[in-house]
Amino acid sequence: MADPLVSILIPTYNGERFLKKTLRSALEQSYKEIEIVVGDDASTDSTPEILSSTAAADPRVRVIRHESNVGAYDNPIRLLEAARGEYVKYLLHDDLLMRDCVRDLVRGLEGTEGAQIAFSRRSMVGEDGRPVAGGELAALADRPGRLDGHELGNVVLTNCTNVIGELTTILFRRTAVDPAGLWQVDGRRLAALGDLVLSLTLLAQGPAFYSPRTLSSFRRHPSQRSGDMARLIRGALDWPVVLDWSRRQGFLSEPAQQRRAYATALRIAADNYATLPAAPAMVAGLEAAYLCTVALAEVDGAVPLDPTQPLLTRAHGPAVLGRLSTELDDSIPD
Repeated sequence: MADPLVSILIPTYNGERFLKKTLRSALEQSYKEIEIVVGDDASTDSTPEILSSTAAADPRVRVIRHESNVGAYDNPIRLLEAARGEYVKYLLHDDLLMRDCVRDLVRGLEGTEGAQIAFSRRSMVGEDGRPVAGGELAALADRPGRLDGHELGNVVLTNCTNVIGELTTILFRRTAVDPAGLWQVDGRRLAALGDLVLSLTLLAQGPAFYSPRTLSSFRRHPSQRSGDMARLIRGALDWPVVLDWSRRQGFLSEPAQQRRAYATALRIAADNYATLPAAPAMVAGLEAAYLCTVALAEVDGAVPLDPTQPLLTRAHGPAVLGRLSTELDDSIPD
């Protein structure tokens, strides 16, 4: 039986600095049934030349060139729409795959009944490609195997920490993901947690396969978007929105889990507001704190909960605002 095709999708914009090594890590995979689809988002550096020569040398490489910049959100969506593989592996243009990454994750996913996602331990490297001290995720298990999807999701959500890893870390079944729904929750585009919501969407559908082997590397450098301060602040606003959405996907079914999750998100918002330099984007931190406060009041029964409405809508609706106009401790028995 032939191995299934895997689409390795590489979104890039002005990626000349790291792109050659990233492409090499994809081309040198021990798993051979791959296509490499690169979305060049109207790069103005030598990225087009690098991609042209690479595609000419290897027929597995297909380049989609955007004549105008579509942005860091839409470029990966268009790549997913163009993917032909049964499985998909995103690879950001500054990250790296270990030689057996695709092989191990495909085998694990196919051997785990009901799983839609496979992932592994990953390391963090610096600009020079060398490991960053303390930059490796702790192993979630001692040996490769099945992890319960909802249990893993609840660990992520109650701690507001992505122990799964960044987008490069996962491999998933193509039919399990609607490209139109990427990077958003309840119609709102997320600032920082889009990759996590993709993983949670897959975990809501079944278990995950996990390997404690380090199969990918995430590169840290000053020019990447994840270090942008405004994005970090808006990312704090993502958490209460994602927590509310996750509850409707079957996660955080217990009030104690919800309370812990929203309290953690509230702490993140408050810490960001207290420690980051003043900027117009800081208002997003205040909104995040307000949403977490409303959600905690809902969990404790002090504010009415309308399960048909997302948190962003109901938190600013008349029922909640009317209740908050009075002392909340009026509802606490003497």
